Amino acid sequence: MHPISSADKENIISIASNKASIHTIASKTGVSKSTVSRVLQDLLPHQSIPSSGKPCKLSAISQYYILTQTTTDKAANAVQATQHINSIIPQPVSTQTVRRVLKKHSFKAVT
Repeated sequence: MHPISSADKENIISIASNKASIHTIASKTGVSKSTVSRVLQDLLPHQSIPSSGKPCKLSAISQYYILTQTTTDKAANAVQATQHINSIIPQPVSTQTVRRVLKKHSFKAVT
């Protein structure tokens, strides 16, 4: 593994100050994404790194509502929880989205 130069580190930090993603920084500097991530964590530990992917369709409150419906047995499965949440929120979500929320909070499917 080759050490990264201080000029590359400064370049990474200057690009990151513009809220660029790790992928963008890596493509502009010619450094790997893992190196960019490591440099940012070492030099700017308190700065949040932009996350990749799409934003979550469900707010924290909606996720809490799904968990409450499931734990209080008002919804026996993800399909019923989806029907409950879709009657409340303006943008309907799929059953798979509800399953992801349940899985994220350590719920497991039982047959």
